[in-house]
Amino acid sequence: MADWITTYRYAHRGLHDAKSDLPENSLAAFRAAATHGYGIELDVQLAACGTPVVFHDFTLDRMTGETGYVHTQTAASLSTLPLAGTGEKIPLLADLLAEIGGRVPLLIELKIAPRQRIGPLEQAVAHLLDAYHGPVAVQSFTPESVGWFAEMAPEFIRGQIAADFIRRPDRGMSWQDRLDWTKLWRSDVSQPHFVSYHVRDLPNPASRAVRRAGIPLICWTVRSEDQRALAENHADSYIFEGFTPDPMFGNRNRAKLNL
Repeated sequence: MADWITTYRYAHRGLHDAKSDLPENSLAAFRAAATHGYGIELDVQLAACGTPVVFHDFTLDRMTGETGYVHTQTAASLSTLPLAGTGEKIPLLADLLAEIGGRVPLLIELKIAPRQRIGPLEQAVAHLLDAYHGPVAVQSFTPESVGWFAEMAPEFIRGQIAADFIRRPDRGMSWQDRLDWTKLWRSDVSQPHFVSYHVRDLPNPASRAVRRAGIPLICWTVRSEDQRALAENHADSYIFEGFTPDPMFGNRNRAKLNL
């Protein structure tokens, strides 16, 4: 029983602040989250050399001012790029794991680009986590990515990320993918231990079914008091940004993770 998955609240991309030297997905933001006792949500993708780096966007421009795609750059090159004009650089996943060292739980989102092959990112992440001692889970929008862990590394806790893509379709998604990702119809592939659903879409038939089944439901990303109330009424914990809630989730009726 891994109660930590619903006991903690999770700082979205670390406890970042655009007005300070704490950019998103930086070691400084992760350090701040851990200092305050929050769990940490972060994004991981592969550099050209096959090294997992911590970065959300597939392109570099928003956070670094550089042009190009993350997957075309080596980790050595990426780790020199300043984040949002600060002294913080793009971290490697290995750097993040060394920095946190098991102090607080980690939710690692695997970012799968269109037409990206399943396997290399997952294998690289699993290799690093094999040597990590601390509470950690992997999650992804892509059922096949989560399913890789179900088949190849079942010892790791895994989660399926979801949102209502029927009402708000993502560009380039097929109608079948929109249905599958909204209604969790690919859960037979991902076999998730928990589900992470967009807070703006709660409650809905899929989220209700998850909770009826006793599967932990996390929601993302809570940014207002209204959304916090929604999360506390319809989820077992949440990922937050822009404010500092109590680190521990106080819902005594929350679901617990069964492994």
